[in-house]
Amino acid sequence: MEELNRLWKIFLDQDYQKEPHGGIRKYYESMDVSVPDGGISPLQEWNRDSRELIFIDTGVVGEAFMHHEDRTIDAAGCFSFDGFMYEASTSLAGAKVGIAYDPLDTSVITVNYQGMEPIRAKRVAISAHAQKKPPVPAAMTDTIPETSRFLDALEKRYNEENRMAADAISFGSYRKKEAAAHV
Repeated sequence: MEELNRLWKIFLDQDYQKEPHGGIRKYYESMDVSVPDGGISPLQEWNRDSRELIFIDTGVVGEAFMHHEDRTIDAAGCFSFDGFMYEASTSLAGAKVGIAYDPLDTSVITVNYQGMEPIRAKRVAISAHAQKKPPVPAAMTDTIPETSRFLDALEKRYNEENRMAADAISFGSYRKKEAAAHV
């Protein structure tokens, strides 16, 4: 790209600006002004114009190249654009707004609404842990449960108590046998 820009500058400075320009000739002829036989180059026209330069505000120029569309803000204060969600303001929920964006950079979009300062809406970052729709709890569905959580918990406690009892060493029956042998 740098090489193309360098060659473009050489072309402008050495050829285009110094050669007679047909558009300049047509402009003057349309106003019934005579043009020299050799024509007028863009550089000559620039140098002979004595008017002071007027610089336009870059914001105004930038706005001229923005693309504009309408969107409706949802209840969360967001709107979708080009497959992404953008956060504007909950105060605009349900409102139809105008958006302005640079098609080469849609990371920030300007939201305009009557009587309000423009809002710079940014893309909503949805993390990897977020789900679009949370699962519906089983208790809220029409499915019939196969087991009871209450009975499952009782069964688990019962099995733990029986396992502890089975693991315990009991000497009660040992003494009874020994005592019976001495009688």
